[in-house]
Amino acid sequence: MRADADRYSPPGALRPAPGRRRYPSAVVGGAAEMLRRGGRVTIEVALASALIAVAALAGAVWRARGPLRSMPSNIGLDSDVSAIVVEAASGEVLYEQNPERRIPPASLAKLMTVLLAAEAVEDGQASMLDLVTVSRHAASMGGSRVWLGAGEQYTLEQLLESVMIASANDSAVAVAEYLAGSESQFVGLMMRRAGELGMHSTRFVNASGLPAGQGEGDGYTTAADMARLALEALGHHVILEWSQTRSKAFRNQPLFIMNNTNSLLGMYPGCDGLKTGHTEAAGYHLIATARVRGVRLVSVIMHAGSEEARATGCARLLDYGFTALRAGNTARSRAEPRVLCTPGEREPGVR
Repeated sequence: MRADADRYSPPGALRPAPGRRRYPSAVVGGAAEMLRRGGRVTIEVALASALIAVAALAGAVWRARGPLRSMPSNIGLDSDVSAIVVEAASGEVLYEQNPERRIPPASLAKLMTVLLAAEAVEDGQASMLDLVTVSRHAASMGGSRVWLGAGEQYTLEQLLESVMIASANDSAVAVAEYLAGSESQFVGLMMRRAGELGMHSTRFVNASGLPAGQGEGDGYTTAADMARLALEALGHHVILEWSQTRSKAFRNQPLFIMNNTNSLLGMYPGCDGLKTGHTEAAGYHLIATARVRGVRLVSVIMHAGSEEARATGCARLLDYGFTALRAGNTARSRAEPRVLCTPGEREPGVR
């Protein structure tokens, strides 16, 4: 990846389109044609051609950059952060910074776990009321958890809800084992679905996003791939419903209250999800989505330095996106805008 040139791409950033070479003006084209045919070009014609070429280049630069003068090209994110903001309806990228940098997914991996479970329920392969028996392996998970005990039973819905609200590692593993027989087999399903969604820079190694065990290799993903996953997850209302819940009791005896770690809920207008993540190696991640005046955006921040930094970063991305859309300064003005997969879109023949 190039250093500064690709560090961030504001709306309207253009790359040369492939195809035949085009001359910047009829005069230059005529002069070139005369030379090609062996004719002579006078000094006056050559000078006029040069002046028109400069004017044409200046005009092209103004058309590509001019409408964006009211929008900042850098919204103040730390240079180490990976970020992207996308309009959900079209999948159109409004802003990105280091979007293809590979970073450990941390708990953002759980969004794939929940997506697969929601799809299994919709396909009739499972029910939200199914009773799931917690294994010793699932109960042994550390980090964020709801303290499941081996042999305890919970409905699939209870476990999925705890994954989205409390980012429960033990619940994520219990769900994976129930749906696929083992966590390792479930990882295979995660990777297959990632491929279907175009998440080609992602490698999951477990259902929770915890650091990989010995011999498993490192897991990784990108902000762009997480945006693709988020767009697909938004097609399932129940996932959004869980992710916007700020606090809820998981059990009454003994009492355990789940608290959502997405600090933008209730703070950023229209924010109703989606998922947080953190490990020492990954840094602080946040996928935040907000709907304002009928328009939904999805923002992703990865590798932020703190909880506050990830929340502030996503808020800035959302601010930028909504302001850009209102001003009309979006990638729509591009000949070939960058677009991620939109909810429900798949390659021909893919589920």
